[in-house]
Amino acid sequence: MLLRKLLHISTIIIPVWLKYIEGTYHTKTPGMIVLISLTILAFVIEILRNLNPAFGKFFTKKLDKLLKDDEKRGKPTGASFLILSMTLTYLLFDFHIFYYASIIAILVDGITPVINSLVFKKSSKDHSHLIIFIISAVIVAFVINSGLPLQIKLASSIIISIIEYINPPPDDNIYAELIGAFIIFTLLEIFVH
Repeated sequence: MLLRKLLHISTIIIPVWLKYIEGTYHTKTPGMIVLISLTILAFVIEILRNLNPAFGKFFTKKLDKLLKDDEKRGKPTGASFLILSMTLTYLLFDFHIFYYASIIAILVDGITPVINSLVFKKSSKDHSHLIIFIISAVIVAFVINSGLPLQIKLASSIIISIIEYINPPPDDNIYAELIGAFIIFTLLEIFVH
């Protein structure tokens, strides 16, 4: 689990790089090209591993320690859902919304299970997971400068935490960021604009 979460957290490089690109070139084009390319690559791999038994066996053998049981049986990986969610969020929302939703989805979702495992010796999503997620998300709200008002960051962080706790299918990596961005957008429309 630790290695999987470290890899999850390492994807923070993508929104940080996109922030640099946006700030330097004031365009979404390079980011869209990279994200769409990564999404296509991820789903080509998903299709290949499910349609080609030899590739599927190779994939599962090499990534065995990183895969959940249902992913070993063919469900798309959390990484594929994460990159799809990141791509859709980047395409659909303003950058400051994308950036904050990405930070919550990547950083908070990455560190919460690690803290829960170390502090409470639990690996499942229960009340302690929810409390750690909310605390982490609130800390991120104060620390991350995303161009969003603090009250929007705090409210959206708490709502995203609750959605993460409910854990609707198909995968938390698809909705944490995408639905999180939609929540931020909605709160901005209601309370700021």
